[in-house]
Amino acid sequence: MSTTKALLYCAVNGIANNTNGIGRQTKTFLATIARHHHRLSAHAGAFTPYLAVPEPGPATWGYNESDLLYARRVVEGLGGEVITLPYDTRRPFWHPDTWRHLSGEAARAAGHLTSRHEKVLVIGVDTPFAGLAHHTGSHPGVEVLLALFSTARITERPHPDPVRIAWEEEAIAAAGVHPRAWVADIGDFLTRHLQDQYGLDPGTLRAWPSGLDLTAADLTPPTGTEAERIVHALGIPAGRPVVAAIGRTDHTKGLDLLIEELAPLRETVHLAMVAVPTDDERAALLDCYRERSAELGLSATIIGRYDRDIPRALAAWPDTFAMAVPSRGETLANVVFETALWAQHSGAVVLAPNIDGFPEQITDGHNGLLYAPTPGALTACLHRALALTSDERARLRTAAHRKVLNQRNAAEHLATLLATFWRPRTTPVATLHGHPATDARTPRSKAPTSTHHPLEATP
Repeated sequence: MSTTKALLYCAVNGIANNTNGIGRQTKTFLATIARHHHRLSAHAGAFTPYLAVPEPGPATWGYNESDLLYARRVVEGLGGEVITLPYDTRRPFWHPDTWRHLSGEAARAAGHLTSRHEKVLVIGVDTPFAGLAHHTGSHPGVEVLLALFSTARITERPHPDPVRIAWEEEAIAAAGVHPRAWVADIGDFLTRHLQDQYGLDPGTLRAWPSGLDLTAADLTPPTGTEAERIVHALGIPAGRPVVAAIGRTDHTKGLDLLIEELAPLRETVHLAMVAVPTDDERAALLDCYRERSAELGLSATIIGRYDRDIPRALAAWPDTFAMAVPSRGETLANVVFETALWAQHSGAVVLAPNIDGFPEQITDGHNGLLYAPTPGALTACLHRALALTSDERARLRTAAHRKVLNQRNAAEHLATLLATFWRPRTTPVATLHGHPATDARTPRSKAPTSTHHPLEATP
């Protein structure tokens, strides 16, 4: 048996595709492992990384052979492998029956790794792998961390799917029962939400704040020439202030709200919006966005494809005065962090509603602007952003950049997380300021769940 540890990262998105924020989290994980494995091993102990992904194929939304090859190259170069999990592709994927099967297959894969490694830490990313907590009792060498990045009660307002809620409640309850199951403390809002709405035992928490690979090339600001080339190729007119936005064709992302709230500024600004079609009936929203923009007489460029260079260029473009994030529900929006890096020298200030996780990302008037989630408030916030002087915009962008550098280093977060599981008890475990973590190596707290009032009011 090897004396090293194994880290098994289980994800639906970001290994053989990359279509949403969860995919970006996985890409961040892969980049962190690729660039910092030696540093992580020195801090937490030697380990071998593995990935588990539902058996990929042409039917997988956004399937990309190069994504899968990249994932394999990263983990195989470090002695690991990509493990494909079989499932019945004839059944609906987004259903607890499929998730239960995938969670069981991932648990089996973790059990097999115990024949090669003395300890195995399994990270189950988001809803499809939330069932991993049910299987931790089978293998004494396996510990599980559930990394939920959102819930149905956040993303499916005002009518969340009761079947999905039941699945999430079952997962959180199981994590509180099994002594080797834990829940990731992704951010303040989500953790309070899980305590208030799902009865999460705070003794199960392990700090793993959402972060970025700060060394990634695609998070550096584009050159002025590069940004100009991309913006001009999109046909964005010169001389008008630009409002940028990016999101999927999903009601939760609130792109329709932005279009409506831009109507009073139709003579002043240009909307540059990336709306990436989903693989279901929601893809029709792209045409709805275009039709409604035309009906309102907006000056608008609506891009219906995913190309990471586009939001990067828009965020840094000097004429872009705002990156609007009009979501109806959001745990932590990656674009807020990314814009802080892309626009550090010029470009956009982020605008977002004062709900959910946005207040822990943005302090109004310090590193961005917040507005109330009420009709007309986004329009007023856009007017407010337009009125900022160049010096005021620069101050906001500088503060946003500094906050991300200080708080969102994914390599530091992963090093701290692994150390809480794998360092000897006599060795202190460092953690980041603002994210205190109980020690995973000591007995779990029996503290009662939070008694805070629920944070979310159903519209």
